[in-house]
Amino acid sequence: MLVTELYVRRDDLAAITAATRDTSVGDGEALFHIESFALTANNMTYAAHGVDMAYWGFFPGPEGFGIVPVWGFASVLESRAPGIEPGQRFYGYWPMASHALLRPGRISPRGFTDNAAHRAKLPPVYNNYVPASPAYGPEAVQALFRPLYTTSFVLDAMLSGSPAKALVLTSASSKTALGLAQAAKGRKRVIGLTSAANIGFVAATGYYDAVVDYADVSSLAAEAGPAALVDFSGNGAVRHAVHTALGDRLIESHVVGDTHWEVGNTNNLPGVAPQLFFAPSVIVDRIAQWGADGFETRLAAAWAGFMASTCWLRVVHDTGADAVAAHWRALAAGRIDPAEGLVLSV
Repeated sequence: MLVTELYVRRDDLAAITAATRDTSVGDGEALFHIESFALTANNMTYAAHGVDMAYWGFFPGPEGFGIVPVWGFASVLESRAPGIEPGQRFYGYWPMASHALLRPGRISPRGFTDNAAHRAKLPPVYNNYVPASPAYGPEAVQALFRPLYTTSFVLDAMLSGSPAKALVLTSASSKTALGLAQAAKGRKRVIGLTSAANIGFVAATGYYDAVVDYADVSSLAAEAGPAALVDFSGNGAVRHAVHTALGDRLIESHVVGDTHWEVGNTNNLPGVAPQLFFAPSVIVDRIAQWGADGFETRLAAAWAGFMASTCWLRVVHDTGADAVAAHWRALAAGRIDPAEGLVLSV
């Protein structure tokens, strides 16, 4: 079986190329046809942290290159794994490719785990695959938001216990930020920072109490606080400006992603030290606190509320390796319309 994969240069994340290789299914393995996946700023975060957070380790590429992980749906094309049958469809974490070869284990009606040796030491939350289900809404919206909203949900759970009365979210148009803003609205004052081009869209979602242009970050000096910064951008200059404007009224600073991956971080930040937020670890902690069923029940209720609020979303479908590569380059250059959700296939 010929498989098409897209490789991103580790030292130049905007550089992407497609290649085809042959693969065969061994004992205990299953070959999946990747039907659709979302492409969002979250995938750029995976690439930006490919080494330090081991995201390149899920689907190893050639020397100097990485295969970006994506969330979406795939069907079983061929299986030599007992309990996995051709035609079954699963939601989960796939390579940016036409197909994926996995080694299913711990198979149950609730799904399976990829037991490939190279994934054994990677965060388990990414190794689980669940049956496709309409209960979570349209598959395009699931692919776009389901993994991101889990991060939004656990961020909101963490911040709900914070003494901060205001949340300042950078990259306010990013999908994870939108999910957090929707969840926190009404309980905290939610302030979104975004580019001038995206102010209209961000305000129109109705999730934010205030929307501020990056060029006007100094206006945060008027906020009473106490405040918490949730930085989805990874832009060190913006982070420095927020810390400076809020001063000692900024009591927490959380770094979640790197949507502005090309802008380096700034050293010697004034005020509170930023803390890196790693969703898989927080998810494990919350499951330990609430139990697996309690976690799923809370997440499902929050997800339903968010789904009902996404009338602003326009889903854009595209297919083919060249199309996927073009969308990746546009994402790397910051040319993605925040109101659009890209759902792609190779």
